[in-house]
Amino acid sequence: MIDLPQKIDLSHWNLTIPVGARIIQTKKLQTYASEWFVRNADGSITFFAPSSGDGMKSTSNSAYPRSELRETLPNGDDDEANWSLGSAPVHRLSATLTVDALAKSKKAIIGQFHGKSTKPPFKLQITGGTVYVQYRPKHNGQEIKDPILKGYHLGDMLDYSAEVTSGGAFTVVVNGITRQYQFDVASYKGDKWYAKAGMYSQEKIGGEGAGRATFYALTMTHGNQKAQTVDLEPVRVQPAALPTAEQPAESQDTAAGIRERLSAMEDLLDDLPEGSVGKLRAEIDSIRELL
Repeated sequence: MIDLPQKIDLSHWNLTIPVGARIIQTKKLQTYASEWFVRNADGSITFFAPSSGDGMKSTSNSAYPRSELRETLPNGDDDEANWSLGSAPVHRLSATLTVDALAKSKKAIIGQFHGKSTKPPFKLQITGGTVYVQYRPKHNGQEIKDPILKGYHLGDMLDYSAEVTSGGAFTVVVNGITRQYQFDVASYKGDKWYAKAGMYSQEKIGGEGAGRATFYALTMTHGNQKAQTVDLEPVRVQPAALPTAEQPAESQDTAAGIRERLSAMEDLLDDLPEGSVGKLRAEIDSIRELL
């Protein structure tokens, strides 16, 4: 029986570990600990996801290892949570953590809103020293990738929140930097969401290295109160405007549209050897800095 301080309420989460992609159900999770899910003396939890080793496996529809929590019902049962945007005025995921190690790809997902499809509405991803908000304004639509924080170093504290309202207004705050977006509620009308958080490494099974993150706080709430945000001017990122008869598409490259195209280009690089695409990634980042 584990008798350590409990800073994180695990009563409405289950856990997927990288060995066998096995799920530790909610009730068992309350006393569970392993090398993939380390309970520290200060009450924090370290999530560890190596790409290689005996029994390492990805979940279906994925090629990557994870030690990651998945939202379940708040009554403590093992039933998985699935909620619609309209089921509460505000849905809010927040966490305080350090990313301690990244695998060879230098990429990992540390928070998500997932839906029924394999294309999540929202992912918070770290790539090297940059943290990205990756979201899909429309269900199964194009993913927009917005760099919200640059210059992150492994071991630095990260504090984030992701809040979506019943009307689709979406606010992400990372270390005091605020971004505001908008989901198309009509396109997500039939979708059911749930939160995920932990270490979802983006180095494929059989690859090199491991991802590790330590969470000091984690909450997922559904209710009436909107969180207080910092006194910064929000930046709105919208998909590129559709071309009109009077104006060709080539002349309508807004900053958001360029970001979207850069994200699509970067996604194409993911399956190529890192050594051959390093210069291209650097060029993409340099273009982003000009926007």
